[in-house]
Amino acid sequence: MAPRAPRATLRDVALRAGVSAALASYALNGTGRVAAETIERVLTAARELDYQVDARARSLRTGVSSVYGVIIRNMRNPFFLNVLRGMETRADQDGASLLIVNSGYDPNREAAALRRLTSEGVGGIAIAPIGRNGRLGEWAAAHERLPIVAFNRTPDPADLVGSARVPTAGPDDHHAVELALGHLRERGHREVFLIAAPIDLAADWGRQEEFLRLCEEWEIRGSIVRCSLDHDSVMQATAQIIDRTRVPGLIVNSDYLGAAIYDAARSRGVVVGDELSVIGHDDLATSALLEPGLTTIAFDQERLGVEVMSMLLESTPGQNDLRLPVHLVTRGSVAALR
Repeated sequence: MAPRAPRATLRDVALRAGVSAALASYALNGTGRVAAETIERVLTAARELDYQVDARARSLRTGVSSVYGVIIRNMRNPFFLNVLRGMETRADQDGASLLIVNSGYDPNREAAALRRLTSEGVGGIAIAPIGRNGRLGEWAAAHERLPIVAFNRTPDPADLVGSARVPTAGPDDHHAVELALGHLRERGHREVFLIAAPIDLAADWGRQEEFLRLCEEWEIRGSIVRCSLDHDSVMQATAQIIDRTRVPGLIVNSDYLGAAIYDAARSRGVVVGDELSVIGHDDLATSALLEPGLTTIAFDQERLGVEVMSMLLESTPGQNDLRLPVHLVTRGSVAALR
């Protein structure tokens, strides 16, 4: 095998760009006063040399770890993989890396993951938390100096870090529910069910509150059906709805579980898009492949990952919540009742 070429150093970049090593460092890190032309010259040199930030050296120099922790709820759900792809893209730009842990919707595993990542000395934590009830806020309040961002979760005023709230990032939950329920309403549905996690595990309670509010405003019979968010549990809950409701309308908070609703319909001899309507959330790549295709709420999941990672890297006190725009993707899974 040919010997591996030596890794480019900051001094190599500076030499090619015709600047000092200090000025090259300022240009790459976005610090100090550096002319735009010089920044472009340094960035070009870095790309040509495939220069990568020496994360260990920077950590020793600054006292801040370049490893960031990520805690997700369900490793099987492709949604989280899309978010992680965006996080990784943004982390690479800053010479950072990710340490990923799956809580599996288990509060004890989530608490253990927070302890483990803290003991590892990570530079910050992004978490798709479980439930509400101030658990995350209590932990964050005891670790005020560690940047933390909660994603795919309704903001909670109880989550305080010192005098500031835990910042959150995710899709626009209120508009997502308005679009889904509004589409079912336009197609003639007057009884709609929202499939949701058990109340102590539900992190997106904002969607549920908006669902009930709009159902009352629009005079729709709305029910929240709570069950474990796994295929078999959602399939069983859907089968029970089918058995007692004529042409039910269902909203599920994840396309990942949409297939369970289709399976329940098949088990009862019911045709999706004709005798049952369903709207998902996330617009996964597989959603269009169902028969009929799943109508769903879409947003840029990779962008969410990029934004979450940016919030960690650029952490500032009192950081605002971020809500990404959503839109409805109509396919064939909603019946027309009029």
